[in-house]
Amino acid sequence: MIPKSEYIRKLIHLSNLIIPISYYYVFQDKRFFLISLFFLVLIFLAIDLFREKNKYIKIFFNLFFNKMMRKHELNGALTGASWVMISAFFTILIFPKNIAILSLIFMSIGDTVAGLAGRRIGKLKIGEKTVEGFVFGFLACAIISYNYKLIPFSISIYGSLVGMIFEVLPLPLDDNLKIPLSSASIMYVIESYLI
Repeated sequence: MIPKSEYIRKLIHLSNLIIPISYYYVFQDKRFFLISLFFLVLIFLAIDLFREKNKYIKIFFNLFFNKMMRKHELNGALTGASWVMISAFFTILIFPKNIAILSLIFMSIGDTVAGLAGRRIGKLKIGEKTVEGFVFGFLACAIISYNYKLIPFSISIYGSLVGMIFEVLPLPLDDNLKIPLSSASIMYVIESYLI
């Protein structure tokens, strides 16, 4: 059974869709959006750095987020929220808009679906992840790819696959960094050099 706190964490993770949606509909100027994200990165990093040192921030975190946080986050590592901001900043900085948007959608939806499916029905383990989580995460990303019209499906399907492969690989990097950067990289290479 999945605890309620995990569902809340995943809902918060889905709210990260505001980043690619804002980039598509609101921020036409990439530089202005990057400056905004840079300040958000600084704010989230400051909160992470001071949550153990400042008693008010610590009380706030314990009150609202303690049950949702992973063990490594409780032990002082950066939270998933900080990694989302860092990842969004670098993904948007490095890659063309159409690719950055889709890879950030993969991060929000693919990772959420993979995590919930893995916890709910996962039996075949790959480190701390599951084959079932990988399959459902890939299917979710594939459906998104099929309906995303700014990149041909023949390219975006590889982004779906690579993003979810990196999600399941036991690499010492946060999923919020691995998924968008890996999926964006493969889509960029295919779009730029192979097609």
